[in-house]
Amino acid sequence: MPVHSSLPLTYKPRKEFQLWHPKRGIRWSWILVFLILWGMVGFWKASNPRRPLPAHARYGFILDGQSPDGYRVASGLDWLRQGKIDTLIVSGVELGGGVYFSMIWVHNLPLVGKDKEHIVEMRSSCTSTMEEARMMDAFFRERKIDTAVVITSEFHVWRAASIFEKVSQGKIQWFFRGAPDARWDAPWGDREMFKAHLLEWTKRITWVLWEQWKPLDRQSPVKSHSLHGGEELGRMPPPNWKP
Repeated sequence: MPVHSSLPLTYKPRKEFQLWHPKRGIRWSWILVFLILWGMVGFWKASNPRRPLPAHARYGFILDGQSPDGYRVASGLDWLRQGKIDTLIVSGVELGGGVYFSMIWVHNLPLVGKDKEHIVEMRSSCTSTMEEARMMDAFFRERKIDTAVVITSEFHVWRAASIFEKVSQGKIQWFFRGAPDARWDAPWGDREMFKAHLLEWTKRITWVLWEQWKPLDRQSPVKSHSLHGGEELGRMPPPNWKP
């Protein structure tokens, strides 16, 4: 007596899944080729010829985000004392409790004589190089300044230059002075060195493959900012936390 089966007459046994299949491999190969080509074009687009530093400029601007070594502000102060810039602007975002990083950097600088007369803090709510670039682009355009020196860590110069050029579109000539960075330059295997390299290369890849292609939203407001100099320079606010 025949035994009835619950399977339909057209049933075909399911093929065992193959991790690698020729058609699937070709498809992924084309995706990989596209990403490589896209990255090459993006890297070429993001790379700007580094201009030789000028003999003199009215303003030097120090980007925030430096290591605790403070090499960026030290490099800026050196240029100020050499007479290569007239005014040094130190950028800083809020650390908390009304304390800005620029306060800490300026407070720790070995200022003598008339140094304080030529240094100001730019306290802001910026959280990225792009936001700092937009802030300073607007700041200098309002004052009819078309040339400025940006001081940042040497490893950061390539990406920062690309960002500033994208923001200004040739209306301002940016010159970049690179400073050492203790974390980036630490011996191979150092934990902080690894973190610094990982973060920066992640940002570079994101910039090359995606962010630089996005149109700028010039309608969005520039982050809040204010200049502080004179007696306010490097002055810490009084304690305002209550138990």
